Amino acid sequence: MSFTAVVSGETAITARGPLKEAAERVMGRLWIDQVPVRLASEDASLWPSAATAGVEGRPLCWPGQPGPGRAVLDRAERLRARAREDGLTDVVLLGAGAPARAAELIVRAGGAAEGGRGSLTVLDGPDPGAPLRIREDPERLNRTAFVVTGDDPATEALREVFAEALREEGLSLDGIARRFVTVAEPGAAAAKHATEAGLPLVEAPAPTAFGALSPYALVPAALAGADIATLLEEATAVLPSLTRPENNPGLVLGAILGGAARAGRRTAVLGGYPAALPGVAGWAARLLREAARGRLAPVVQDGGMPLQPDDDLFLLTFDGRPHQDDATIAGPLAAQLVVWEYAAAVASYLLEADPLAAAERPGPMTLDDGTGEPLFADGDPGRAVEAHTTVPALAGASGLAELLDALAGRVGPGEHLALLAYLDPDEARGQGAQVRRLAALLAARCGRPVRVDWGARPPASGNDHPDGCVYLLVTGNVVRDVPVPGRHHRLGMLQLARALGDARDARAAGRPVVRLHLQNRWAGLTRLLDAARGDI
Repeated sequence: MSFTAVVSGETAITARGPLKEAAERVMGRLWIDQVPVRLASEDASLWPSAATAGVEGRPLCWPGQPGPGRAVLDRAERLRARAREDGLTDVVLLGAGAPARAAELIVRAGGAAEGGRGSLTVLDGPDPGAPLRIREDPERLNRTAFVVTGDDPATEALREVFAEALREEGLSLDGIARRFVTVAEPGAAAAKHATEAGLPLVEAPAPTAFGALSPYALVPAALAGADIATLLEEATAVLPSLTRPENNPGLVLGAILGGAARAGRRTAVLGGYPAALPGVAGWAARLLREAARGRLAPVVQDGGMPLQPDDDLFLLTFDGRPHQDDATIAGPLAAQLVVWEYAAAVASYLLEADPLAAAERPGPMTLDDGTGEPLFADGDPGRAVEAHTTVPALAGASGLAELLDALAGRVGPGEHLALLAYLDPDEARGQGAQVRRLAALLAARCGRPVRVDWGARPPASGNDHPDGCVYLLVTGNVVRDVPVPGRHHRLGMLQLARALGDARDARAAGRPVVRLHLQNRWAGLTRLLDAARGDI
């Protein structure tokens, strides 16, 4: 028997075996607590942060609700028409988190509005690689619009870098202003800057993980040519299914996720088979990570996952094929955006997480992670890999191979390894593919899932360092850096400072952390791969 919900004959969600049993155990509690009705009515008593925002009169991006997107639909379409008049077809999104990845997913999924499709590039970290490529390609720079959705030092630095690049191209202040669109909550620093600089400002509710149908995702997607009007219509058609007592897809998926975690299966492996919507697993993983606040560990199966199953994890595939003892979801984009956000909220409720808590601003920039001198430098001078850790069981390693062996042994049953790469993820430059190969080799060594992230701190904060997470951070020197106008630092320095701050935060939360610094990125990654294979 299976545990299934179907929406309009298109979107199907199914759980089998232990997952079915775990979901059924929590379903009664969800109805007793009236969670579907409270979610539909945006009941602020569901989470402490929502109650606080309600007292303050601050609207929040609520799970699965297309209202904020509909409110700016006309404005987004006017901005797209103006961009096309100016010859702007490409979009660079300066923002992070689940809403930014939702914008990327929407554009990739197709469905072009009048005026045709362009491209969307998400810059959610200050690595200088992508900004250099854009700045040094005048043709690309001159057809690019920039959408600012972040409100942190890295986003501010990237905005200034691109504004300076446009000034160097000879654009006037008015010309530069036509290139930038800011999406922000009224009163936020980004909104104040946009107003003072005369930049177009699209006001939005306070950002949360639930932003797939909010201006934070839909404005950049619209500028890149996505048909967001049709997307919103299709999303609205799904809403009635989320209030009914039976065959409620969001409730079923949320019960699967939350019930599994409550039953001890806290690692959700997303993927496994080619999905009809490329990128949906990555977005869903980011959404769950931000919403569940460490109480559920989503890992995308793209090479960083062992083949053998384990009692603490489960596989959720996106193709709808029948698999034994797992869960599947299949359906069109709009339905999945709504259902996944609703499900993430339900799972967070079951796991007593607060998915709407406000983001914390990073502390002051510092180039010290508290580890002191490196344990060793493996390799030739100038091309070596420097190792840093304060974990006593790992600090005795004398080389990379020994350290990776010890690190793999540190990832025990019920745990997973987080590989955070503060490098350039661009596939054409090869670092992305090398990092994924490294993840696969480490997964084979430790027999546990390996999560890959690109050093982009999500806007949601809270328990970002859950029990059972072991960290491997990879940083590297940059050959060419980008100065930040009006500042005394460069993007590469900002990237390294972010990595060191993340390392300090993870250690403060009691998690094991190893940081490997590549004096030369290419040579260092090659040496890491050799060490992970046992070739050195």
